[in-house]
Amino acid sequence: MNTIDSVIQKVAASSIPSKSKHTKLEKISNEIQNEILNFKDKRVSKVIVGGSFAKGTWLESETDIDFFVMIEPKVERKEFEELGKSIGFHALKKYKPYLRYSEHPYVEGKVDGIRINIVPCYRVEKNKWKSAADRSPFHTDFMQTNLNEFLKSQVRILKKYLKSVGIYGSQIAVSGFSGYVSEVLILKYGSFRNVLQTFAGLEPNHIVSLDSRDEKAVEKFTSPIIIIDPIDSNRNLGAAISTECLAKFILASRLFLKNPSMDFFTKPQRFNAKIVNQIKYNLLIIEFRIQKRSPDILWGQLKKKLTSISKQLTNARFEIIKKSCFTDEEEHAVFIFMIEFTNLPRISVNRGPQIYLRTETDSFINKRGKKSIMIWTDSNRIVSIEGTKNMSIKVHANRIIQNDIGSGSHGGITSDLKKSYSIYLGNERKLSSFVSSAISLMVHDGEFIGQ
Repeated sequence: MNTIDSVIQKVAASSIPSKSKHTKLEKISNEIQNEILNFKDKRVSKVIVGGSFAKGTWLESETDIDFFVMIEPKVERKEFEELGKSIGFHALKKYKPYLRYSEHPYVEGKVDGIRINIVPCYRVEKNKWKSAADRSPFHTDFMQTNLNEFLKSQVRILKKYLKSVGIYGSQIAVSGFSGYVSEVLILKYGSFRNVLQTFAGLEPNHIVSLDSRDEKAVEKFTSPIIIIDPIDSNRNLGAAISTECLAKFILASRLFLKNPSMDFFTKPQRFNAKIVNQIKYNLLIIEFRIQKRSPDILWGQLKKKLTSISKQLTNARFEIIKKSCFTDEEEHAVFIFMIEFTNLPRISVNRGPQIYLRTETDSFINKRGKKSIMIWTDSNRIVSIEGTKNMSIKVHANRIIQNDIGSGSHGGITSDLKKSYSIYLGNERKLSSFVSSAISLMVHDGEFIGQ
């Protein structure tokens, strides 16, 4: 039988990056750094290697190298952004670079399978930030100073755990725990085990701070968990973590502590035919093509549109159990809704106010009277029933898309969706590998918790 300590020891041993991989990254890092420095410009004061590689907390299975190009603070914002892009495209010119977006644009590319980010930031003093990226060099320096080899090992274990559970990454696609948050948690609690014990018993309004607890932080920040940035006490790292990801971490922590297993670190996300066969009759699938755009923008638009369609289906009295969106970030996207029923009942019941509330009762009758099959009093309340015209969820979903109902401003996704979409239930056709992957991600929670 596995114990917590035995599992942690196994994971720690398997999480140490190989010397060959480290050598490879060092070579790539030096090459790109030299390319950046070859872009001679008086407005650039310094180049810093940052991220998990610089801090020694990187995972061999997913490696990237971040370069922070420090630009003089006198440079205006538009000029700053253009300069950052020029340097990035110059340094990665041999590797098909492309733009990514956070608070401001930055350049990304892949060198021999290693993701490289070249991010402009201002050379400023602490707490005199001009851009969000200005903190990053301070983050790197702070962690290099405070993380010893044991703590670095614990960070890698925590990252591996979060990845397997499906809640690693602060990007919009995940809205989970970033690498930097993982480092802060280990610094605060001292070990992977202590982090899980803390989260297993987490209570609302929990504050993570390396300094003394700031009780006013609850008033200052609104998020499921408050994690104070040790570099900037006015920044809440927990703001990027969704309620769903936090809840998943709490439950997963309890499950691991109760029954420690390597499955919590290695269990792959795969197509589970048994689960899909049980739920496919209750899956509404909307598949469509997209125009390629920045992944950060794309995922934001998709999630907003998913919420909008879900709201409209709920307004039409369909019960949405679980919803998800997925994209390959190139050409395809899909919305998936797990629904309690695919057809509405032939009649709907509307329960009105108490009969003693004259104004409210009159309003109910005026609103429902002409549409109702029957109106009567049930005990002391007024009740009506109405017939349902369009009972199929596919009909409702099609109407929502065609008429842009509740679409708001969701960028080009609304246009993409209207141009080329198909609506079907999970049992109505053979599922493509793309849709199967999307469903696998959707049901991963159920697999994981039920292990």
